[in-house]
Amino acid sequence: MRLALAAAAFVLGIGLSGARAEEPAFAAVSQAGAEVSFLSRSGLEGASVKVDDAPASIAVGPDGRTLYVTHPDRGRVTMLDAVTRTVTARFNVAGSPFGAAATDSELYVTDWTNGSLIRIDPLTGVTTGTISVGKSPAGLLLDVKRGRAYAADREGDAVSVVDLKAMRRVGQVKVGRAPFALGLSPDGARLFVANVQSGDLSVIDTFKLTELARTPVGRMPYGVAVTDDGERVAVTLQEEAALVVLDAAKLTPLGRVKVGKYPEGVTIAADGRSAAVANWFDDSVTVVDLGSMKALSLIKTPAGPRYLAALAQ
Repeated sequence: MRLALAAAAFVLGIGLSGARAEEPAFAAVSQAGAEVSFLSRSGLEGASVKVDDAPASIAVGPDGRTLYVTHPDRGRVTMLDAVTRTVTARFNVAGSPFGAAATDSELYVTDWTNGSLIRIDPLTGVTTGTISVGKSPAGLLLDVKRGRAYAADREGDAVSVVDLKAMRRVGQVKVGRAPFALGLSPDGARLFVANVQSGDLSVIDTFKLTELARTPVGRMPYGVAVTDDGERVAVTLQEEAALVVLDAAKLTPLGRVKVGKYPEGVTIAADGRSAAVANWFDDSVTVVDLGSMKALSLIKTPAGPRYLAALAQ
């Protein structure tokens, strides 16, 4: 279904009678509802999947269909198949797994309580390595080509850089206050960091491991996503109920869209045309057209959606 038709035919995630189902573009995890939902650009698509209590974040594997949900309060990770919509594994992890990212053969999670990065074999659930990073690590990103991980050390006001092969921290870059979410340029040269308490966005040169720039973006920036062409950066602003999109090179604003209350996670669809924003206090997801910079739909979800992942299409 074309985006123009979707925008005209759907309001608050409710479609016209008899409308053809769309292929899901996003998966959203709801903390209070303890569910993973599947969404197209215009509404929920099919059944959601129940998971264990208090899920926090969600990540998708390189295949675009394997999902990893963390449960920091339970010390657990849930694996799901986005195509069959089934839970495929559950395994316990020491500490409080929060951020997650995966390669073809390994899963990595940040441990919020113990300030560490944990490597896990997703086939067995066995922990195969642990390394200390900064205090209260939250967001996690991998640069597979360079064999690196980046962890946002929320209470350390820094980003830790880890050599994945050696499982050794090779650097730590100071940023703004309370960094939480990360976005990486397609060439891996620049890392964008949302600093919640200082209300700004840091840009890190990943070769020199220095902060290139820091620019104000608004009150409580919480989520970050970079378009596949590397030209734009999308940032959620919790206290402003908004999504702001910046020129990635100039760090100048290109547009701003009103979303739901207390937006947290943001992700960009595989085709690069739209972004989805999880509105934690609104029990909804806003889908934004990145061409027109307008909201396409507001989709009601199970209670407390916090993070999203973009699915293969």
